[in-house]
Amino acid sequence: MKKITYVLSLIFISYFNFSEEVQPVACDPMIPMTESILSAVLKHRDSAFNTCLSCQGSSCSFKSWDDSKTLAVCKRLFCTPSFVSPGFETPADTPSGKSSFTYSYNISKEGSLVNIEVLKAEGAFKKKDAKKFLKARTRKTKFEPVIYKNEPYEIVNLTSSMVLNTRWEDRD
Repeated sequence: MKKITYVLSLIFISYFNFSEEVQPVACDPMIPMTESILSAVLKHRDSAFNTCLSCQGSSCSFKSWDDSKTLAVCKRLFCTPSFVSPGFETPADTPSGKSSFTYSYNISKEGSLVNIEVLKAEGAFKKKDAKKFLKARTRKTKFEPVIYKNEPYEIVNLTSSMVLNTRWEDRD
């Protein structure tokens, strides 16, 4: 009976310790790092891997941090793009006007922005328009792939937002 109680207690405790929902981390996939920052990132990534990331298999998400400086360093190391195309082809049916939207995404093992899901869209863009625009805007965006102990990892549970104006007459 003691063994059953002990096992049930462990299951109960582990359920509450491991079932807490991981909060998305806000990264900006539109601002790339410079070459000098990239070399520093590559130098320090391995030592920060277990500090910054919590992984299940080959999928990693950011650990929760109350310290904004630690989170900023982790974001710089793992979710700052190494390349963002300065130009892109706007989809022909892009709505005209002011819009804002929030979206979630992942960084693939290869370093691409994938699994874009628009969480909220306001203004001229509907969710479908925002997703199409984001796919066009981030098509060439590249992140340095996360390799730890010769194994590739994806980064999941990322979020960002964008505010834009696609009406030429309203621009300052």
